[in-house]
Amino acid sequence: MKLSSEIVIFVLVFSSCNNNSVFNDYKTFENQTWNADSNVVFGYSVSDTTSQNQIVIKVRHTTDYEFQNLFLFFKTKKTDTLELLLANKEGKWLGRGVGDVREVEFVYKKDKVFAEKGDFTFEIEQAMRHGKLEKIQRLSNIKAIGISIQKQDD
Repeated sequence: MKLSSEIVIFVLVFSSCNNNSVFNDYKTFENQTWNADSNVVFGYSVSDTTSQNQIVIKVRHTTDYEFQNLFLFFKTKKTDTLELLLANKEGKWLGRGVGDVREVEFVYKKDKVFAEKGDFTFEIEQAMRHGKLEKIQRLSNIKAIGISIQKQDD
C-alpha cells in the first residue's frame, strides 16, 4: 500500500512540473449527445497581456462516434469554421484513450497574446452536416469538449 501511495505522489509531482496550463475546462454532454442548439461557452479572465499562449481544443468521444471528423464554429471576436480529424482514412482513432473513450487535442492558435486584461469568451457550436442535409440536430457519442490555454516557453 505504501508503494502505490509513493507512485501516485511521484506521478502528481512529475506531471505538475511541466504544466504550463493557465486555463483548462471541459463541458460534458448529457447522454453523450451534443444538440445543435447547445453552444458551449467558456469564460477566461485575462490577467497577462505579455506572454504568448497556445489555445488547444479538446474533444472526448466514444469509439462509436460515426464520423471521421468534427466540424465546429469557434467564436471569439470572430467566427472560424474548423474541421477536426478524429480518425484517419483507415478508420483508426487519432486520440489517446482507454476502452471506448478517446481524447483528441487540436492546437487552435499558437503565439496568442491577449491584447487587454479582462474577461474573454470562447463559444463553440457543432456544425456537422450529413451530406447535403441540414445540420445534425443530435450528434451522438461526443462526451465532452474542452479548452486549454497554455503559456508557451520563451
